[in-house]
Amino acid sequence: MDWTKETNARLLATAYVVGFVAWLIGVVWILYNQFTAGSVPQLTVGIVFFAIGQVLIMIAALAVRDQFQTSRTASSFSQAWQRLSLGLELPTAVRLLLNR
Repeated sequence: MDWTKETNARLLATAYVVGFVAWLIGVVWILYNQFTAGSVPQLTVGIVFFAIGQVLIMIAALAVRDQFQTSRTASSFSQAWQRLSLGLELPTAVRLLLNR
């Protein structure tokens, strides 16, 4: 995927990277609290991080869905969301952010 084809490429890549990191923190936080019998407020913090991360990833997927072909098995949004959620586009997004 080419991030530079998007109108606000750096902003979109930033949202994606922040969303992915928030999603990952949320997953780790939730799993840690389940294994250590954490309290409900601690679990809620993990859920909030997870939700914020997913919202940002979904926004990025909506913005870049035009770069993916719709097929019989998956829509362009679904393909974009899957690639972004799996972190497959993370290296290119970070590379875009590090280049000035």
